[in-house]
Amino acid sequence: MSTEPLLRLYHTGMIVDSLDKAMTAMGDALRLDWAPPLTSTVPLECPDGVVGREVRFTYSLQGPHFIELLEQIDPAPYLNVTGGRRVHHLGYYTDDLRAAAAALEARGYRRELNGVAEDGGIGRATFHYNPESPGMWIELVSHEVAEQIDGWIAEAAAAKNIPYVSPFA
Repeated sequence: MSTEPLLRLYHTGMIVDSLDKAMTAMGDALRLDWAPPLTSTVPLECPDGVVGREVRFTYSLQGPHFIELLEQIDPAPYLNVTGGRRVHHLGYYTDDLRAAAAALEARGYRRELNGVAEDGGIGRATFHYNPESPGMWIELVSHEVAEQIDGWIAEAAAAKNIPYVSPFA
């Protein structure tokens, strides 16, 4: 039996040029409704050090498996990492972010981006890359962030009378 943290797949993320245009196009084509967009300015540690960033993002209300759309307003952390800005990722959440990140690194998925906790360690989320799966990153999200996302999507789905099944339960 493995002692590594359990990882649970809950979304696929796509970087888009215009969040509003992508929401309209994908929503119409795939019959998806979207949570109200949020903006995040949490700094990320990357090959250039800890840098600021600004991203607008949303999640589909239909799921689980959710679609995440991200518009990089300030793409600075992503410019010098493998694959550049057009990153696509599979998003997993975990109860032990630091241990899960270490386990992925031990399997050859180098950590290229991560949130920074108050103690200077890994916090909120990490992004990992393996050259054997070019263009596809693995994002690990802490349970605290997963709880925030869960509440946000549930509230938006309820406002539109869309049944919501939490992938985090």
